[in-house]
Amino acid sequence: DLVTDANFIHQPWLNESGQTAGRIHSGFAEALLNGHLLQDLVNHLQNYTSPVRILLTGHSLGAALATLTASYLAPTNPLISDLHLYTFGSPRIGDNVFAKSMISVDHARYVDCCDLVTRIPPEEFGFVHVGSLRYIDREGHVHRTISEDEISNDRIAAAASYLVKYSFLLGTVWVRELADHSPINYVSAVSG
Repeated sequence: DLVTDANFIHQPWLNESGQTAGRIHSGFAEALLNGHLLQDLVNHLQNYTSPVRILLTGHSLGAALATLTASYLAPTNPLISDLHLYTFGSPRIGDNVFAKSMISVDHARYVDCCDLVTRIPPEEFGFVHVGSLRYIDREGHVHRTISEDEISNDRIAAAASYLVKYSFLLGTVWVRELADHSPINYVSAVSG
């Protein structure tokens, strides 16, 4: 995953009908296309005679691959009646054009407080997030609407508290920015 994540040079992205859908992280595109995952799904859809409802989900690299799959399929595939995307701990995947191409996808993007992976690759390199933010605060509560200032303040308080309580305990992750990427934190917050 680290090698894939590090290959963040932009490359063009096309949807299933060959329309340009912006520029994306080349490592994520390579992981999706070289594994034949996307083609297997497209082939599987051909087995249906009427449109189907699809739910795509993933954590971290899996979230990136699910997002690219939704982008590829969503706009034109007549065999999809309804497509929903739920991502957890997703990195940024593409540019503003890619984000605009995803506007029709019902996408809930969960971010656990200090999760560092959700802040890479940097926006300064032209990467943006897609989907509706579901922010999980330091207490594990999910927020559908929250300001950037509130997120920043929550992260500062969470990181400071973690440093004092957990950073130096045996068996714990040293910093909250990495600890918050753990899938169990997402499961705990979403399941209540």
